[in-house]
Amino acid sequence: RFCCIIRHIKSLGNTDLYISNNLLERIIMISSRSVAHITLFLTAMMLLQSADSFLQPQARSPISIAPTKQQQQQHRYMTNNDDDDDYIDEDSLGDWRSFRMNLANSATSTSSSSSIDGIDLSDDSSPPSTAITSEESSPPSSTTSSSTKERPKSVSKQNEQLLSAQNSALAEEYINGVWAHESSIPEVGGLVCRMPLESEIYRGSPDSFMYQKLQTFLDSDDYDRTEDVTSRQQQGRSSRSSSSSTTSQSMSFSALAAKTVFWYRGAEKLLKKEILQIMSTANANGRIDPSDLDEESLELLQLYMDHQSTWQEVCLVTEMSNEGKGGSKTITINRPMAFKLSKSMARLVLMGALQASENDSTNFVRKERDGGETQNLVKFLGAFENQCAVYVGGPDDMDKPAVLVHGIADLPGAVEISRGTGIYQGGLEAAIDGVLSGKYKPLDFRFFVGHTRYAKGQLEDAVTKGKYQPIACSRPLVLKQCIQLPKPLWHEVLEFCGGELKEISKLELTKREDL
Repeated sequence: RFCCIIRHIKSLGNTDLYISNNLLERIIMISSRSVAHITLFLTAMMLLQSADSFLQPQARSPISIAPTKQQQQQHRYMTNNDDDDDYIDEDSLGDWRSFRMNLANSATSTSSSSSIDGIDLSDDSSPPSTAITSEESSPPSSTTSSSTKERPKSVSKQNEQLLSAQNSALAEEYINGVWAHESSIPEVGGLVCRMPLESEIYRGSPDSFMYQKLQTFLDSDDYDRTEDVTSRQQQGRSSRSSSSSTTSQSMSFSALAAKTVFWYRGAEKLLKKEILQIMSTANANGRIDPSDLDEESLELLQLYMDHQSTWQEVCLVTEMSNEGKGGSKTITINRPMAFKLSKSMARLVLMGALQASENDSTNFVRKERDGGETQNLVKFLGAFENQCAVYVGGPDDMDKPAVLVHGIADLPGAVEISRGTGIYQGGLEAAIDGVLSGKYKPLDFRFFVGHTRYAKGQLEDAVTKGKYQPIACSRPLVLKQCIQLPKPLWHEVLEFCGGELKEISKLELTKREDL
């Protein structure tokens, strides 16, 4: 994709585009965003380098590193006018996900968690990710220097302790190197997280009635902008006077945080107003006739009902649509179904369910057909009866046998869902034998009943409309069990991403009284 963008830009003019190592790192660092971001960035650099002072080799910035012979060959390849299909050897890319993560976390830049696309939004020099600790803001720094964008290394000690009790090896991997960051598109082995309805409306399509209403509402005098900023400050002060556990979850008051609160609270107020208006159309029995609603109200009702059924889903992408064929598939990984196995649950996980008849949509758990299936069921119960993590993976194909997901590379019959992820599915027979022999523990494995199937382009469309946020992450976040987590996985993932997603997570936490 990068090479194609270079070719496209160079086709617009004859200016020679010089790519230094430093510039290449910057481009790769923003490559998780849209193609438009990269194109705009490269175009700007091309125009800068077309100036007379940049055309002379001796005038180049000291940061630039002269291209090696290999880089010159790559440069000639990129400027080749032959646009035949490009072959990329995936083995030569190495661990692309970790490389991208290291660039996103460690690359030196002037951006911070209070910046958007490199534009610093903070109005003081205090660390944007730190909660307010005094009434006085820290004095501005006399010098401006580059800073490293920081993401949280830990968001819940209680979650870490629980993981250590369940899977010590995975816990060590989690504690020493867990990471997550936003991505512009869904990818196999990555996550897509269901965003709040407020965020879906704010990030949604400009053609949406609710998007247009929200933008109008935020710009109107009906929405008191000062009210939410003031309440944010008061919330920060109250959190400082509370217990240490509450203080650890207090929200930072930065420009980015204030902006997030502004649109989030605005969307929240608009939703409440619109829903009350819909409820006012109910008859004496409390029923709402959809035919009495206008198009705008029907749109909101549909958004609301869909949000209720997919609230705070965290989904693992296991398949993505390819050109000319297929669709996408995700597995919801934070909907626990059972922690132990009964005989009927074991049958459902191992063999699936059967439909009662062609004219009846009711499913029932089928029984063993022969001695072989009975033997497999007995072995399965022997291995997982007392401890088994079963989840509802999605509404599609719930009558099929469960999908086994784990992180054991050498398990016979297992297949890595995407190269380099370290996430595997399959190998049930070997997993049963391994647990019975004591080689593995039952909680080394996760069983998912059902999945969500998307037609071609449907998942990408849901991302574009703000319904889901793609996130690239390390495998412990996918493989860890979601059994009575002190901090729910949805909040854990978003807080590891930092920035606006972390602020959204904290705003959503204020709605919950069960945590």
